[in-house]
Amino acid sequence: MDTHSTHHSVMTHPTARSTAVQVGEFVVGVAGAYLAVGAAWAASGTLWAPLVVAAALIAIAALVEVRLGPRATGFVVGVLPTAVVTAGLLTALTSVLSHLST
Repeated sequence: MDTHSTHHSVMTHPTARSTAVQVGEFVVGVAGAYLAVGAAWAASGTLWAPLVVAAALIAIAALVEVRLGPRATGFVVGVLPTAVVTAGLLTALTSVLSHLST
């Protein structure tokens, strides 16, 4: 007689509601990152402002992920790449514009 208990992995399927919440969080994360990094760049016009704001957003997103876990994954996935890419593009743009104006 086999004394091992058999464990079946249960795969949960996302519901339409949970999927909508994740997509909504993603949209909020993307929009928030664009607005925060873009506003920092527009207000200062410097190379460092978008990078500093992006670093702060990355730290906040990491804390949110650690604190809330899967409940905030959509938000974190929206913030992280958007903050990094937007800051990089605006920094490059600032550098090019600065070089062209000299």
